[in-house]
Amino acid sequence: MPGSDFDRAVHEFLREYAVPKPLREARVAERLMTVRSVQVPSRWGDLCSWRLGSGPAVLLVHGWQDDNSLWSPLIDELDRRARALVAFDLPGHGASGGDWGVSFEGTDAIVAVADAMGPIDAVVAHSAGCGMAVAAILEGWAVQRAVLIAPPLVEGDRWRRYADRLGVSDDVALAAKAAYFDRVGPERAAWNPRSAYPAVDIDLLFVHSRDDERNPVRDTEEIIPQIPRAQLELVDGLTHRRTARDPAVINVVAGFVA
Repeated sequence: MPGSDFDRAVHEFLREYAVPKPLREARVAERLMTVRSVQVPSRWGDLCSWRLGSGPAVLLVHGWQDDNSLWSPLIDELDRRARALVAFDLPGHGASGGDWGVSFEGTDAIVAVADAMGPIDAVVAHSAGCGMAVAAILEGWAVQRAVLIAPPLVEGDRWRRYADRLGVSDDVALAAKAAYFDRVGPERAAWNPRSAYPAVDIDLLFVHSRDDERNPVRDTEEIIPQIPRAQLELVDGLTHRRTARDPAVINVVAGFVA
């Protein structure tokens, strides 16, 4: 393949992989509609953020192609319990600026929002947001406890998996991967969730549905025994996104961080 065609293929794959598709309109959790949003500058764009309550807060981190509205039920419950919270839209998501927003952009965003809107003493994350939060913790961000809902923990190279799904060659996928880590930090290229999660030395609550259609529960079950300070809450009959919004799950999560 000629160089220009190859470069174009790499660029297109990188955009497909790292740039979230915009929702029809930015959504805001109902309780946050009464709160003035704050634009927090970050390396990846200005981040639309909200705080409820004073003092140490729980940071809420949504996942890929989602936004703060995921947390509406949890926001209501934390507010009812008078537990301060901070919510935001990841880079390239919702009302936040930026372009890329698939992985370490979120890690940097977490730290930026925590610095601007803190103090933060706990984090609740969903799906891809779990890895972003774990990476932030392992890079020095300090919180006392974390809830990780439906984390993606499948083994193998996700760049190659995505290439297979799109019918793209490994050469294109690996070149895109190299370009990505040139931008977010080459030292992050060795990231592996199977070794990263067990290195987190804080109280952890994993929540996963046995019926999760996106991230298999068996991956979470396999890793839990390797994490001394982790506990697992298994639920039934919930889809990937509904797990973060289910009333029974909300009660467990709020109790853990409150």
